[in-house]
Amino acid sequence: MVSDSIFHIVTKEDWSSKNITRQNSMNTWKWKVNNVTDMTLAISDHYNWDASSIVVDDKTKRRASVQAAFCDTATDFHSMVRYGKFAVEWFSQNWPGIPYPYEKMIIIQGYAGMEYPMMVNDPSFKDTIISKNYVEHEISHTYMPFYMGINETQYGFMDEGWATAFALLIGRADYSVEKAEKMFIDGIKWWSIQGWNSDLPIVTSAISYYGAAANEYGKPALGYLALKDMLDDEIFKKCLHFYMDTWHGKHPIPWDFFYSFNTASGQNLNWFWNNWFFSHNYIDLSIREVNKSDKGYSVTIDNIGGMVVPFALKVLYNDGPREEIHQTPVVWKNNQMFCVIKIQTKKKVKSLLLDTGIFVDADETNNTWVSK
Repeated sequence: MVSDSIFHIVTKEDWSSKNITRQNSMNTWKWKVNNVTDMTLAISDHYNWDASSIVVDDKTKRRASVQAAFCDTATDFHSMVRYGKFAVEWFSQNWPGIPYPYEKMIIIQGYAGMEYPMMVNDPSFKDTIISKNYVEHEISHTYMPFYMGINETQYGFMDEGWATAFALLIGRADYSVEKAEKMFIDGIKWWSIQGWNSDLPIVTSAISYYGAAANEYGKPALGYLALKDMLDDEIFKKCLHFYMDTWHGKHPIPWDFFYSFNTASGQNLNWFWNNWFFSHNYIDLSIREVNKSDKGYSVTIDNIGGMVVPFALKVLYNDGPREEIHQTPVVWKNNQMFCVIKIQTKKKVKSLLLDTGIFVDADETNNTWVSK
């Protein structure tokens, strides 16, 4: 509880010799904990038990213990305390950037990725990057729904959406930007199908069984990341902390979240909320036309799907240099149907590429333009 070292509390040799629990006819355990919404218990007579701790609050030097219980044959779990320590510390210091609120986190080897207050249940994988992704996603649930007290059955996008976004952000720091974004895209790219009859507005996530996966995970995660891109990290974190400081433990509903961000940012973001959370929009941009003038080029981009997403216009000039023009979702604020991007240059443009990155475009065949 007070050391950075990893301790092997119970090893295979220990439990094999039945030298752990007193062999009484009955044993009684007692737990005491504050500010949790639920309780879960895991029992095994053949699990190893590792433990350590990490400072989660630099100001007070408060520590949280990170523990793991697992089969000795699960090779990835022998490193699970280390993975868990990284996650608990990273979430505390980066996103959401609020010190881990409980005294411990226990990672149990199980058969499904599932979160509970102070405990997560994860399968074992040969690929340690997948193991990390699982445990990081589940540990991030400490904040949403548990710390906040969110009704995840009714408003899954306020729970799984944040965990999906946080998993991408920590993955970029943990293994690599490329790998984290590929795993993220693989998880959400099946969404954004025009006319899919299960694709309902995000706020209806509790209504449609088949639409729930998109509405609780990928779509809201993209919505939060689009908002982060638009506000910039400093303002976005200010808004996130205002929301979490105001509403933690008070069972916030979507409108508490929306209005908290409006208040903290000093902006009326209702146009953004309506677009992302209350519409049937999907992601599909296209380059409609390119016009040349003495000052450069004007590029008209159509928002076919209607979703207000960030994008990059990648410019390749005839003489070789490349330029990338990034646009945040604010480019769609006054007109969500199309926008015009100005390229001020005396050079001749050879080609243009409309790159939406993790905001997977439903039809990429109309995202390029080549000069004739």
